[in-house]
Amino acid sequence: MRRLSGLHVTANDFTPASVRDRPRVERVFGAVGLFAVLMLSLSARVGFAEAPRLLFDRSDLDSLRQRIARPQLAPVWKGILADAEAYCTPASSRYADPDDSYGLPEKADRDRQSRRDAVLVHMIGRKLTERMEAIGFAYQVTGRQALGRHGAALLAATAEQYPAANPIVAKGFAGGRGDIMRGLAVGYDLLGDCLDDDQRRTVAAAGAAYLDLFVREFNDPKRWWYKVHNYNGVNGGAAGCLALALRDDYPDRVDAWLAECIKVVRRWLAAGFDEDGAYVEGVGYSGYGLSNVVLFAEALRCSGKGDLFDHPTFRRLPEFYALSLLPGENVYDARNDSGYRGMNVSFLKLAEACHSGLYKWLWERTGADTTFLRIVWDNDVAAIDPVAANVPTAKQFRGRGLCVWRTGWEKRDVMFSIEAGPFYRVTHNQADKGHFTLYGLGYRWATDPGYANEHTPNDRGQSLGHSLVLVDGVGQALSGAGWGTNGVIVHYANNDRYGYALADCTEAYNRNNQGMPGAVVEHARRHAIFVYPQGAAPAYAVVMDDIRKDDQPHEFKWQMMLADGMAATLDAGRAVFDPASASAGGYVDTPADSLSRGAHSANRSGACALDFRIDEPGEFVLWGRVRTLAETPGQGDSFFIRMDDGSRVAWHMPRTRKWTWGKIGSGIEHAPVGYKLDVGEHRLLVEMREPGAQIDCLALARDDQSVPSLSDADPGSLILEAEKGRLTGLMRGVPSQHSEARLVLRIHADAELSLTTDTFRPIDRHGPAAYPRFRATTRAVNPRYITVLLPLPSEVQEPEVTFSSSEGKRIAKVRWPGNTDTFVWSTDDGHVEVVERP
Repeated sequence: MRRLSGLHVTANDFTPASVRDRPRVERVFGAVGLFAVLMLSLSARVGFAEAPRLLFDRSDLDSLRQRIARPQLAPVWKGILADAEAYCTPASSRYADPDDSYGLPEKADRDRQSRRDAVLVHMIGRKLTERMEAIGFAYQVTGRQALGRHGAALLAATAEQYPAANPIVAKGFAGGRGDIMRGLAVGYDLLGDCLDDDQRRTVAAAGAAYLDLFVREFNDPKRWWYKVHNYNGVNGGAAGCLALALRDDYPDRVDAWLAECIKVVRRWLAAGFDEDGAYVEGVGYSGYGLSNVVLFAEALRCSGKGDLFDHPTFRRLPEFYALSLLPGENVYDARNDSGYRGMNVSFLKLAEACHSGLYKWLWERTGADTTFLRIVWDNDVAAIDPVAANVPTAKQFRGRGLCVWRTGWEKRDVMFSIEAGPFYRVTHNQADKGHFTLYGLGYRWATDPGYANEHTPNDRGQSLGHSLVLVDGVGQALSGAGWGTNGVIVHYANNDRYGYALADCTEAYNRNNQGMPGAVVEHARRHAIFVYPQGAAPAYAVVMDDIRKDDQPHEFKWQMMLADGMAATLDAGRAVFDPASASAGGYVDTPADSLSRGAHSANRSGACALDFRIDEPGEFVLWGRVRTLAETPGQGDSFFIRMDDGSRVAWHMPRTRKWTWGKIGSGIEHAPVGYKLDVGEHRLLVEMREPGAQIDCLALARDDQSVPSLSDADPGSLILEAEKGRLTGLMRGVPSQHSEARLVLRIHADAELSLTTDTFRPIDRHGPAAYPRFRATTRAVNPRYITVLLPLPSEVQEPEVTFSSSEGKRIAKVRWPGNTDTFVWSTDDGHVEVVERP
């Protein structure tokens, strides 16, 4: 067993976190006596004497108790203990009853029945894991038998109610069986000595059945998830942990199980990640797969049965993540069916296991975790930022088909990327070959709609929601939920002055892997150029589109997805996007420091009263555009809402530091709230509930599914600007800060262009969403779009941009003080040349 490192404690360092199970002992013995009794109870356990041992053993408990007293880990421990107590307390609303452990939800209206049935196993597995990790760790640290016994009862009940043969389990998504295996493994390891003999046999037999099913499923190349899909990491890692947990119960089978788990995990690490470290399904699903793989790798290493951390993919991974990280932010690019998100606690362990300061920097920059692993895997590896780690600022991830360029990693830097890679059978995919993203100067300019995983025509994974060119309103062939398209990076280059990639997206427009057509074109090629800063010229990008359907004119729409809240100014061939921090020049704040202004709630009150008129009666819902800047978001994310003389509603809004629309609901359950309003004058009252919550505006809408958008006001909605209301108490109006930057877009085509902005409102099972779009429409045989994308700091003047044509050439010039960049595009052979002249 490899010990937790870097800690030296004595018995006097530990004070139990909770002693509610032993009030009489505390009165008789005091704190010192209680400690002795607790140690005796821990050492006297019988029947499962060597547990836990997957990640730590009993000799590590003193060190763990010392860790939970550290300021940075104490809140994590407090949350774990609170969760454990809630799961084990019948009076708690979160009580987990062994007789009815999983209140499985009914099918949502927008979900297909088959999908709802398939995801139930995920819900069971994730709830089981959450409960076993919290209860099991709390039991180990405190020694409270009541926690251990209840956790053991839950574990045994789950094993009995949801064995591998249960139809909900057997017919559900394979990844859900991985979730259950993880919960069984952790529960058996942390709570095994609280199981009686019958319970232990039940759990062990269920675990063995899951392992046997895993071996059959993940050695079958006909299974749709075989080899590349994230389920290989999820299930291979979880099964490996479960095999190790059952080693004493099945000593003659454990080595064979482990060999299969190691084989599946190594195969996934080799096939699912390209030779440069990029995961083919995107950042989000890499994290899901890696979470169980890293857990297994550490448990395997602790057992002395092998070292998965020696796989070369682990050495390549941090560079991929570093290049995918948005400048100055704590999230990664939302590409290939992944949302804008950070990373889980796996990076904390990888920092130690791989002796990598870059992993540690990525964890500190993007990591978040409140499970027991945050405590167990804490380490003192020194963080090393990407510059010090010699991460390049540009790279082509060849197997993924992703090209990334950037100037650095801080807020003032700029990042540009384009992707056109192959579709790996039935992995996550979107109709986005050639889609580009652009970030920098603290803003998201060209964005991605994120997770979708459907293949309905108007869902957010299709071309309608990506920065692509549509032909007669049609984009690439349908993708998602097992369907996909192919693209290819034909050429990639990078030098000190600029980076270049040529993406061929023809096949993606013509057919998907099911043979279904998209727009069907003769060719669709996109040139992408990223120009590095030099002298007075900042970094910027150029995109050239060579797309032709046939020899007849067609309507072409060049589109770019925008971040919400961008103020767009459109002119002939020119658009300026100004990312105002709030609409209409201001917002309303409930000051975060107001808790210190008085001891009584009366001293912390405040309200915003908004008067408005309804001309046509009807039923309405209310949306708010909100954010919270509170240090602890969960303590600054709510308002009271009252319409006219109606009841006051406690609205728990989205917890985000960026302006986001949220629909007003009641309580933490977010129960639906509607308003039946007659013709006439009305008053909406927004009252302070928690300090740190901010509100920009509200939208009163008849449609309860369509998220409002500032870029495309719905004629059926009424926008109420919060700062224009009558403010009382501590609520205050705050002027919107002037933007530090803007994006200037210059676009040219071979035919006259019409520039517009609108909002893409996808129709899919994920519910209402709104994605602003910029579009440039023309009619031509081949429009030959040239687009110059200029993210400009406030102090940088807009350069002169000109477009011209000559025989067989299209030319764009960008004139900066001191130099001119010239882009020469040959329409004969497609060659692009970049020329810099003084």
